[in-house]
Amino acid sequence: MAHHKSHDNGDGRWRNHDHRPSVARSHTPKSFDRAFAIGVTLNLGFVVVEVVFGFLANSLALLADAGHNLSDVLGLLLARGAKRISAKKSDVALHIWPAT
Repeated sequence: MAHHKSHDNGDGRWRNHDHRPSVARSHTPKSFDRAFAIGVTLNLGFVVVEVVFGFLANSLALLADAGHNLSDVLGLLLARGAKRISAKKSDVALHIWPAT
């Protein structure tokens, strides 16, 4: 349980502070766009490296893993696009059931 208490910080001075969670002290970024872009870029880099070395080493395993990583990246991009589309305000009201 959160509490409000005075503490001596070791310098002889007492300070009051609150241990309750606060939205104002949130460390969550407002947007994950930069992290998402870095993640997709790194994954695409791995795909390119695996394809190049897969061909050079005649390794079907590396080529298969490159295809798998590429499908992961495409899935991430598809989900990101769907999220952005769903966040837009609709201009059209869809009525599935007929009005009575």
